[in-house]
Amino acid sequence: KAIGLGMRMPMTWRSLQTLNEPSGKPVTSYLGALAQFMQDKNWEAHVTVSDEQDMAIAHVIVTQR
Repeated sequence: KAIGLGMRMPMTWRSLQTLNEPSGKPVTSYLGALAQFMQDKNWEAHVTVSDEQDMAIAHVIVTQR
């Protein structure tokens, strides 16, 4: 949603990963065609994740590098 494509190429369920830095900070990792798309647009995604008992939420903001 943050890049305006919905779930259409190059965005797929398997092309974006949310990983953790050693500090625990969530970071995004792009694979395949999505990696090239993000590089071509000079975009970077920032993610934040929060949880409380049995609920979780994530927010993604895409910015120009």
